[in-house]
Amino acid sequence: MINTFHSSSYPPPVPPRQGHRGPMIPGNTPLVKFLSVMMLLLMILTFGGFFYLFHVLNGMQYRYSDTNLLLQLQQCKPDSLTPEQREYCKKLMDSNNGLGKDGRVAFLSGRGLSTSPVAQLFLKRETPNLKGKDQLNTLYWDQEHSLMKEIYLNSNGVVTIDQPGYYFLYSQVSFSKGHPKIPLTQVLWTRKSQEDNWEKLLISYCSLSQINSVPTICTASQAGMFELQKSQQLRVNVTSRDLVNAESSTFGLFKLQD
Repeated sequence: MINTFHSSSYPPPVPPRQGHRGPMIPGNTPLVKFLSVMMLLLMILTFGGFFYLFHVLNGMQYRYSDTNLLLQLQQCKPDSLTPEQREYCKKLMDSNNGLGKDGRVAFLSGRGLSTSPVAQLFLKRETPNLKGKDQLNTLYWDQEHSLMKEIYLNSNGVVTIDQPGYYFLYSQVSFSKGHPKIPLTQVLWTRKSQEDNWEKLLISYCSLSQINSVPTICTASQAGMFELQKSQQLRVNVTSRDLVNAESSTFGLFKLQD
């Protein structure tokens, strides 16, 4: 007999059981997330390090080129050069316009805008007991805490110029008390020698109310550029030294390019 229960086709699939969801696809575990974050941070640090290293090396090369140019300029002394060296120095100055990069070489080599001599004077807390109207109103500067280069200051508050040239002068005097009769004034005086008379160079004013009970301060400022001679003297006078606030009063000057 022929067995009719046998067939060459595959049996039908088994129907899924109730509650069965099929195979689970693995998701991102905490370890995988942590490693991903660490890789991202490592990439950021690597690129940041490369950029920082590039910036540092570029700055070092920039400074080295300026230093090399400065050394070459310092060797360009006209009294000790051969014609060939003089021609090379001329080409070097022309190619850099005497300045170098951003004017730094000119400043370091003493060319360009020179600010020497220079002085920045601060008011002295205790002043000597001198007689006379000029001495009572003259401001005395603290030699110990003031900045002075090629400028001379004596105990009477007089500044003496050593190198002639054009100077920028500025002074600032603050008053903490008013005067009942005359305005609060500061005057910059000058004379070319000890035999000459003092002349006014700059003058400025400020005012304080006599009625206001709240402590106030006013500041008189002045500045200007003048041609000063060797041994020319300067001093600052005020309405009264007792009215001046010493903490915010100063006088300064510096020499411009010849």
